[in-house]
Amino acid sequence: MRIILAIISFLALVGAIIWWITQPDWEPAVTSIGLFGALLAQIFTSDEIKQKIKMKIEGKKDSHNYQSGGDQTITDNKKILKGGKDAENYQAEVLVVNKGLTIEETRSIALDVYKANMMDFSVIAASDANSRAEEITEKILDKIAESNNGFSEFQKPGMQDALYRTQKEYAISGNKDLGDLLVDIISDRAQTPERNMLQIVLDESLNVAPKITIEQLDTLTLNFLLIKTRRLDCKNYEEFKLYLRNNIFPFVDNLLSDREHYNFLEYLRCGQIRTGTFGKLEVNLKGTYKGFFSKGFSQEELDAEFENSALFNSLFIPCFHDNTKRQFAALDDEGLKALMTKLNIEIEKQPKLEAFFTKTTMSDNEVKELLENLDDKMKKIFEVWNSSYFKNFDLSSMGIAIAHANYRRRTNEAMDLTNWIK
Repeated sequence: MRIILAIISFLALVGAIIWWITQPDWEPAVTSIGLFGALLAQIFTSDEIKQKIKMKIEGKKDSHNYQSGGDQTITDNKKILKGGKDAENYQAEVLVVNKGLTIEETRSIALDVYKANMMDFSVIAASDANSRAEEITEKILDKIAESNNGFSEFQKPGMQDALYRTQKEYAISGNKDLGDLLVDIISDRAQTPERNMLQIVLDESLNVAPKITIEQLDTLTLNFLLIKTRRLDCKNYEEFKLYLRNNIFPFVDNLLSDREHYNFLEYLRCGQIRTGTFGKLEVNLKGTYKGFFSKGFSQEELDAEFENSALFNSLFIPCFHDNTKRQFAALDDEGLKALMTKLNIEIEKQPKLEAFFTKTTMSDNEVKELLENLDDKMKKIFEVWNSSYFKNFDLSSMGIAIAHANYRRRTNEAMDLTNWIK
């Protein structure tokens, strides 16, 4: 196509020159000069475009590396490589292809975003602000690098806006806890490239989180853990106690009971104070972790309930609280149903086994007493639950996102937010 256009331009130039020779005047002269310039521009622009199309590839020893902007077929013994128009084709013994931004390029973009938008400070304040912006930028990059994914998001305006808000808030406050919390939120944001509910919630969380105190954050987190989650990887009561000590108790010291805090969190749209409650904590915990609160049963008690009780031995394990007894090998009622189905227990016998599971489980008061004797922190949880709006507070999607970020900041454990935010 470029050759045809060049020929047409050349013929037009010849015609203009003949016109100029036969009729010497300024009009054919200007036409001839214009066509001559257009022809030169067409020729040299084509060469320049070719120069700008740079294909860059690197291969290891004894490798074969190819790139193609058009059709390409490569054969080498039994190696055959075919590519269509605008294809990139590679062959190598060892080949690494990197696409997207590197961490250095992302760092440069991140700092440029802050410098382009930074507020006016005095000389000393500006120095502190710049130092803090660089500090949190490095933390963000390190966090995202752990997942080996998310740097490409920094090319997008929405992500750059989220980044600047994070840098600005930390540059102003310098609060380490807030900084770490924002790092966790923006890390989740970098892993959410699509414009969906989760991305919108995380963007808004970056605006709201700086307004929340550490005590309020820990209260949100405990509410999230005790009402919205259940721990499925605890295999016995000892592991459940370890979960409480490592994942629940670290947030208890800051647990709030005063009404104004819940009103403020509701004002920030982190949740709402329901008219009804989430019930008694001991009842909820017993329902969720029923197997950890078994009183156990003796062989005599089992025989008194069932004929041929030996048929059910596969359902039982040693009792967590009394090794002279046995208990059901299920975490809760649903777990027992699944186990009975797996072991082909007759359907007509299942209701009686379920009733025996309940009969040999601790009462609500016994569950509460057991947990309160475990640690004084558990006593405080029960006290705040029973005397405050904690048991009425229903977290919003944003409250969950912020609570999750605070949980990960403190425990270094992450959950999949899409379980709660679709």
